[in-house]
Amino acid sequence: MTDRTEMDRPKFRVITGGRRRGGAVAPCLMLPPPPDMGPSELAAEIAELYALALIRDVPFAALKDPHHAVWVDGSTRFTLHELLCEMRSLAWYDTRGGILSAQTVSDAALQRRAQRLNGEGQLTLNGLFRGVVPGQAAKGPLSLYHWIDRSAPEQREIAGAAPDAEAPMSAWVEWVARQSGAVLAMPTATADDLSPLATPRQLVARLQDSHPCRIHYNAALMLLARGTAFDPGLGAGLWPEGEDDPVTAQRVLALMTEAADRAFEAVMRRQARADRLSPPAVTAARLGGLLARSELRAEGGEQLREVADELQTYAPNLLHWITRLNRQSPNGLRGAMRYLLPDMSPDEIPPQPSDCALQVVVAGALSTLFKALFDTRPAPRLRMATDPEPGVDIGAEADRLAADIALSRTLSGAQLPAETHQNLRIGEALALQVLQGWMLTLGHGVSMDLVDFDGGALRLESHPRHAGDMAVALRRDGRPVRFPMVAERASVHLAVI
Repeated sequence: MTDRTEMDRPKFRVITGGRRRGGAVAPCLMLPPPPDMGPSELAAEIAELYALALIRDVPFAALKDPHHAVWVDGSTRFTLHELLCEMRSLAWYDTRGGILSAQTVSDAALQRRAQRLNGEGQLTLNGLFRGVVPGQAAKGPLSLYHWIDRSAPEQREIAGAAPDAEAPMSAWVEWVARQSGAVLAMPTATADDLSPLATPRQLVARLQDSHPCRIHYNAALMLLARGTAFDPGLGAGLWPEGEDDPVTAQRVLALMTEAADRAFEAVMRRQARADRLSPPAVTAARLGGLLARSELRAEGGEQLREVADELQTYAPNLLHWITRLNRQSPNGLRGAMRYLLPDMSPDEIPPQPSDCALQVVVAGALSTLFKALFDTRPAPRLRMATDPEPGVDIGAEADRLAADIALSRTLSGAQLPAETHQNLRIGEALALQVLQGWMLTLGHGVSMDLVDFDGGALRLESHPRHAGDMAVALRRDGRPVRFPMVAERASVHLAVI
């Protein structure tokens, strides 16, 4: 064809939106499937929930003492060492192999198992109670951020939209207080006024009654008020004259708010999926029906039958202790009901699964932002009021706080340990995507270094492209990797007609 079609350009117009010039379509979070657990891992998960129910009133200071005795009732007692031996007898933690070697176990499940074991491949009390985040078992019972977790319930109200990232800090402080009840802890406050948490039950009660973001907002306000340095790769104070620093106190709070909003959206999407796991209380009730029979039949499902058989064979004392504990309830549970997960309190309403998942995902996201934005590479020591130590390792305390929140959800029986393990990493992936989106808007290359929840050294770095826009790369242990849980569209939207 030699004829040329002429266009009447005034009749066409540019449609704004669609693909970003020179860039790809903005990624979204690809939610992973629920943890795939075989019979041995599920048996260990239920056994851990039983074990945590038995130690809810044991002081944190005593949880490392294997000789500490726990009285279930007036005639039944056990030591923490005996409790640990019951867990070690299960195939999932038995170092001799046995049943586990004959099962097909996924790589993700083996990773979860390995993070619970020490260097010699054994389960310890530390790994049992704090194994969801590697390396946090030996760092103390609770994060020091609990010491500055203040609440101002009289200021809570419908907060509305968050301020702009360039709004005055006073507007952000006011909005944070109305949104979550978080207020800056005064340096003159005593330790007892700040965080009198002595037992796991108190930890659960504190976190269950608080806004999912409150403790992180309180920690951020404290760090910002004390002038904590940001990651050196952000170049705070070193940008050309006339250009504002990329990260400010308001920007930190804005990124935290964006991550929390995206965490809520992700959790709501996940709760609507058909492949979500049954609540632990439901699984325990089904197991109770099998365990109460004289013979284990297959009506409850082959996997549950194997779980019941393993618990009955290798952890009979644990089952005995949990039945004795349930008999102390006001209802005096008998029969199949005696294997239920004990309630935290007879008058409490069981927490909603979505609320529990949200708190853990938010903890994973906001703790990751702390480790990325603040200067954690040289492990700066920041002295806090009432600190029992010379200072605070910001990154380590962020990991400990995430582990505390994950522990509280399993203590309450709201989630299996494998679920909290995965939810923390969903929050981490969300935070990395939020940081990526922010770095793409900056006019200069920046970088941030942090350690992820699996112990890997991450580095986020941006650099300008030839087209003039920015690109952001992620490295793990020095090697380029894809951003985790990213679902990019196969094709872009039409931008111009």
